[in-house]
Amino acid sequence: MSDRATTTAERPAGPRIPGPVAPGAPGSKPHDLWPSTKRLLRRLRPHRIAVGVVLLVAAVSVVLTSIAPRMLGQGTNLIFDGIIGKQLPAGMSKEQAVAALRADGQNTFADMVSGMAVVPGVGIDFSALGRVLAIVLALYLGSAVFMWLSGFLLNIIVQGVVKNLRAEVERKIHRLPLRYFDSHSRGDLLSRVTNDIDNVSQSLQQTMSQLIVSAMTVIGILVMMIVISPLLALIAVLTVPLS
Repeated sequence: MSDRATTTAERPAGPRIPGPVAPGAPGSKPHDLWPSTKRLLRRLRPHRIAVGVVLLVAAVSVVLTSIAPRMLGQGTNLIFDGIIGKQLPAGMSKEQAVAALRADGQNTFADMVSGMAVVPGVGIDFSALGRVLAIVLALYLGSAVFMWLSGFLLNIIVQGVVKNLRAEVERKIHRLPLRYFDSHSRGDLLSRVTNDIDNVSQSLQQTMSQLIVSAMTVIGILVMMIVISPLLALIAVLTVPLS
């Protein structure tokens, strides 16, 4: 029993290759976040034209997504106009129907009808509703296509940046003296050459994609809110810091 323990204790430990952190293990805090971010962004300068194309394509996707709810609102208006118009007497104009409602004492209902595009006695225009729904479907499909295209182009850009980064690391390793390899573990070198560069690639793909789409979505929704109702948009913006 003691010989086995002695053998286990004297067994030399081989080089450890860093692996993923176990669940629940304390994570390390990032060091020099902003300088590292600036260095990564500088690597995108040779691809600035492609990045501009990605921004343009993502903007088109966000614009289509922002327009779709407004078109759905028009579809809702068509349904509501048809329901209200069906309840009004046929054979009279909207002005005559409003005057009849006011004469009957239904002033609130008359005010609502006066602000609607109703035709007395006519129900829901399903042909117009179908056209609106087709436009909404086309908008969402177009948005999905442009979003996929922006992600595809961004992936090409990131892979190009990572390829250049791997080439620089390889050239750097070739310039290192032999004593550096003797004084550092193989696991540390493998981690820097493979894991760290893979982490940079994943960070660029996820962070850039989410940042671009999120920022443009916020701007697009804010613009659409202002177009629909500036007062409600102002109230919503003022209540965001309080929530």
